[in-house]
Amino acid sequence: MGEALRDTDHPAKPEAPDPSRSPSRADPEHSRRRLFWLLIAGIIAAGALAALGPEALRQAGLGAWAQLKAAPAPLYFAILTLALLAPVPVSVLYVTAGPLFGVATSLAWIAPVLLVNSLLVYGIGATALRPALRARLARYGRDLPQLTTRSDQLLFIVLIRVTPGIPYFVQSWTLVLAGVALGPFLLISVGIQMVYATGFVVLGRSAFEGQLGVTVLAVVFLVAAGLCAAAIRARLRRTDIERPEAAPPGPSSSDD
Repeated sequence: MGEALRDTDHPAKPEAPDPSRSPSRADPEHSRRRLFWLLIAGIIAAGALAALGPEALRQAGLGAWAQLKAAPAPLYFAILTLALLAPVPVSVLYVTAGPLFGVATSLAWIAPVLLVNSLLVYGIGATALRPALRARLARYGRDLPQLTTRSDQLLFIVLIRVTPGIPYFVQSWTLVLAGVALGPFLLISVGIQMVYATGFVVLGRSAFEGQLGVTVLAVVFLVAAGLCAAAIRARLRRTDIERPEAAPPGPSSSDD
């Protein structure tokens, strides 16, 4: 009886939640199925390219390039604005813009493209689609933190934008669905992305024109930008870890 009373007075602590059961973790079975179908698609694509032969591929490439050159700049960059909403390799579009429209013209278009795209993402993220989009990100293991202060938001935006390996569209959706403010989202996103856009546009233009020296400089610039981004990310993460948490309020003088 005494043991029962002691158990009632001191109930057992609840078990800690198992991280592997967290809904924010990617489903392993889903990942395996996705990898399987990507492999099948790759095999089919490789077989189709092999069946066409090198000459057919060359002619198709020349035809596609001729169509791109004939496209007006507004059309190309309107497509770029929409492409940034989806899993499209943005660096390829930057590299292609260089030889098509030149460095200055391309960068003059890319800046408003990034601005408009960011506004589109932010607007869509504020609609009724928000819960579905958050659930979609959770399926792929993207945890969305609770950003309660302005400094937390700024830190999170910079960390996401300088983290390598995350596609641009995933970065954008993650930031918007995490609830960051519009002003910092626009300024930091466009500013950081313009650094990479400059490197890739110059790389594409110089490689197309055979300017080896400028090409090497563009590559060095992009590598340096990546190293700087890694250093900034490490510094911000260390600062966030070392930042002391707010101490609980102590007793006031009126309590004495």
